[in-house]
Amino acid sequence: MEEQELNNEIESVSSASENENQNDEPTTIAEQTQSEFILEVKDLKKFFLTKKEWKIVKEPVEPQEQESEAVEGNAEISDKENVGEQAEQEAFEGENDKDVNNAENNEEQSEKPSQEKKKFKYRLVRQKTYVRAVSGVSFNMKCGETLGIVGESGCGKSTMGRSILRLHPITDGSVFFEGTDITKLKPSEMRKFRTKMQIIFQDPYSSLPPRSPVGQIIGEAVKVHKIVPKSDYRDYVIDIMRKCGLQDFYYDRYPHEFSGGQRQRICIARALAVKPKFVVCDEPVSALDVSIQAQVINLLKDLQRDMNLTYLFISHDLSVVQHISDRVGVMYLGSFVELGDKKDIFDSPMHPYTHALLSAVPVPDPHYKGNRIILHGDIPSPAHPPKGCKFHTRCSRCMEICKSVEPKFKDYGNGHMCACHLYPQD
Repeated sequence: MEEQELNNEIESVSSASENENQNDEPTTIAEQTQSEFILEVKDLKKFFLTKKEWKIVKEPVEPQEQESEAVEGNAEISDKENVGEQAEQEAFEGENDKDVNNAENNEEQSEKPSQEKKKFKYRLVRQKTYVRAVSGVSFNMKCGETLGIVGESGCGKSTMGRSILRLHPITDGSVFFEGTDITKLKPSEMRKFRTKMQIIFQDPYSSLPPRSPVGQIIGEAVKVHKIVPKSDYRDYVIDIMRKCGLQDFYYDRYPHEFSGGQRQRICIARALAVKPKFVVCDEPVSALDVSIQAQVINLLKDLQRDMNLTYLFISHDLSVVQHISDRVGVMYLGSFVELGDKKDIFDSPMHPYTHALLSAVPVPDPHYKGNRIILHGDIPSPAHPPKGCKFHTRCSRCMEICKSVEPKFKDYGNGHMCACHLYPQD
């Protein structure tokens, strides 16, 4: 039943979004009020269809259907009796002796309680399974700040970042960028926002085309969007390379000639070449050595200061997030469980899941003995999330209400939001 309701919900959402794309014009909130946020995400949802399969469903037959079947059977019998009247008349004399015995048997059977057997019917049903990668995420960002997103692998961090940029079609929700709802824009209308919103991918080895030189990789989008005149093209690309710590003679080299840190600098230069305002950093340092990580993070901070960039920094390394972020959001199974300033999250966390993550951060002190919180079990399936609080299956402070009622994501002061029944919900 839950899967059928989910299918109906997704079909209704997709049909509604198609009608809005056809009939409505791009809505802006800037006309009503001048928002101080460069990005506003409201109830973002992204579901992936993972499986379609046929199943045989066994259902009990209702009494009305049984009666209708009995009536049809009696009608067939009556037709047969009309055809064989002559044969019955010939055998009538021999049946007279048996009528007395049959009447006695019928009286004995009527005294016994009637036991009706239940009948079942089988139907072939096509069922669909959806993975709820992102489920009801809402937040906003000011110009020039960095919002760090942390969580375990598979919690929906990267899918959320790509859905915001519309690299994935959104199932439901709204994304306002500089006052414009980009979820309702057509591909041709979305084209002008591509230069303002960019992404730095996680793997610098697979995200670069191996048969293109560095200058062409960085300058391809510059040509397409006509950022600078053709006469200034080469000088502009070399200037971007210098800002990202790349030498001029790298212009004609190919990606296989560079190390991992240099490849990531090329990815950063490619993203910044179109002069964006908002950049999604999808774990940009997870595939690098520790010393190279520090260089890339410092580079990102310098570029943010010089170009007034806004970062959505996705990572599973809390020490990196603490160094670069202004605010931190903790995700679990597709939704936020805690969101607040960096100081509030690291000094006074509220959610038990945040406590467990912080307890796993290594401390460079051989004499330090911390209380490590071990989470037992694995993350539940996003296709069949548990009822109530999604974290209650692994939480050591779980209560009965956590198993049935989903907690509200509330603000408990100073923008520190949390979704947990350990705190007042009213």
